[in-house]
Amino acid sequence: MSADGLYCQPPQLDWSQPSGPRAPDYGDIYFSAEDGLEETRAVFLQGCDLPHDWQGKPNYVVGELGFGTGLNALALWDLWRREGPATGWLHFVSIEKHPLRREDAARAFSAWPSLAGLSAQLLAQWPSALKGAHRLVFPDDRFTITLFQDEAELALAQIEAQVDAWFLDGFAPDRNEAMWSQTVFDRIGRLSRAGTRVATFTVAGAVRRGLQQAGFSVEKRPGFGRKRQRLEAIYAGAVTPPEISPVERTQPCAGRVAIIGAGIAGASLALAFRRRGREVVVVDAVGPAAGASGAPVGLLTPRLERTDRPHVRATLAAFEFARRTYLGLDGFYPEGVLRLPRDAEDRDRLALIASRMDGDHVWDGEGLWQPQAARFEPRRLVTQLLADTPLIIAQINRVEEGETGVRLFDADGGVVLEADLVIHASGWGANAVFDALDANAGQLAVIEGAPPQRAVVWGGYACAAPGGGVMLGTTHVRGEEAGPIEAAITGLRADLALHRPQIAAGLGMEVLQSWAGIRAVTSDQLPVSGPVAGSEFTARWQQYSTGRLPRIKPGPPGPCRQFILSGFGSRGFAHAPLLAEALAGDLSGEPGALERAGRECLQSTRFAWRRLKRSH
Repeated sequence: MSADGLYCQPPQLDWSQPSGPRAPDYGDIYFSAEDGLEETRAVFLQGCDLPHDWQGKPNYVVGELGFGTGLNALALWDLWRREGPATGWLHFVSIEKHPLRREDAARAFSAWPSLAGLSAQLLAQWPSALKGAHRLVFPDDRFTITLFQDEAELALAQIEAQVDAWFLDGFAPDRNEAMWSQTVFDRIGRLSRAGTRVATFTVAGAVRRGLQQAGFSVEKRPGFGRKRQRLEAIYAGAVTPPEISPVERTQPCAGRVAIIGAGIAGASLALAFRRRGREVVVVDAVGPAAGASGAPVGLLTPRLERTDRPHVRATLAAFEFARRTYLGLDGFYPEGVLRLPRDAEDRDRLALIASRMDGDHVWDGEGLWQPQAARFEPRRLVTQLLADTPLIIAQINRVEEGETGVRLFDADGGVVLEADLVIHASGWGANAVFDALDANAGQLAVIEGAPPQRAVVWGGYACAAPGGGVMLGTTHVRGEEAGPIEAAITGLRADLALHRPQIAAGLGMEVLQSWAGIRAVTSDQLPVSGPVAGSEFTARWQQYSTGRLPRIKPGPPGPCRQFILSGFGSRGFAHAPLLAEALAGDLSGEPGALERAGRECLQSTRFAWRRLKRSH
């Protein structure tokens, strides 16, 4: 997606003035020297008619250009806590090209002790400088921040939302022309609804004309402090309809949610819907973490690639989101993990990756040290994410979809549950409704011996097991049959001796525990999230898929009540929480949690579309 790496460059800050940070590269300040907080309240909150404008809207969306220190987010959040409605969610979708380091943000926030409680919460979830979308969730206040870190034009093209109000708060137009271009204004217009409000501190002629050309009616208003005037605008242009595409965004679906599967995917979905106040019921044949999510211990590590591609951004953001989700839970140990090279070629690859990543990926001469990685106990995490979500123990044999809902049947033909929609999240079990899933069996073992001081991975892995011993993992065998456990353990021991002989030498003969499971994988090694594509999808896209003229896109999709979240392979704990948050948000009519391009890479209908194109 870009040639200059996966991470944004943080700003160079000048702290010489007592009023706050200044950006020498742009010759501008981050907020008013007179009173930054009051300027935000006057220019942006009042300028967008808040709190009045969010009344009666179940999801209110504020877009922003120029996240900066995060002051506007804090001021908006503070107003929402004080004068927000009793129900509904506030979504803040912001863009920043040069994200501040956490320590710089903390220094800036110290100027506003009245917001200390909120700033502490924001700092606790402060994202890395990874390009792309970062979803931060504050469920107690029904508030989310989705921060897109990239150039404004590029980021706006990746946002999927209908925005109710815009804060235009970048550096001054004459010092940051790229953020005030006509392309930027046009994309703001396309993300707006009828009546969307815009507020900004500047009255520059290019800004007024740009907004007007994009469909906004613009008026000058009295400015704050020394600034005589500011701008307010209201969108009066044509509303852009949702994009129609074979990998289009999942449409909202209200009502009761049934989730098949109580592993990490199902538990993450239960958490995401429960936070939104939606009725949700989980159904599983055995119980929590009984399948591929039931290993004794696991390692949370990011999927690493050398290039800036949509799925790379999405999966790295998913790792960060998962870590934030688990932090503080029982059974989660953020101890770091050392990734060893498999061979000389892999050594060069890991060293190159380290040079392109941030400070959380350090080449130490032996391997890639990942201090943000962690060890965890899967069953304990799944149980805590499920919490008090209703759980039915039953084997679902089939799902019957009607005009108003779905019914889940057991093998005897009895109705187990009725709901408005169902999400298949049972890992390999979802292959009954989604034939693009493949099976990959695996085994691991806990063997007596002194555990390593830090977890190591190389393809296999070794780490401390709960209750003592060394966890060795894991085999990967195509299909549902993992093979004899004795042969698997012999192979795991040999692999350890090759990569960590000092650990292997200390192993005893006793096998304390073993585990086998079946992972669900896909041909492109990426998970699937979205609708279960059936005959309706084929009928809609059959003619378009031929490539013959006239190539006319079909109309909007019809209602869908069956969805899927699966295909995680061995990375369910790293990727499921964010994809569950994204799917729950889509089904609830919220702004997208992922970049558009990243979501399209993971959209479930991609396989049905490929199959259609191959059929001609």
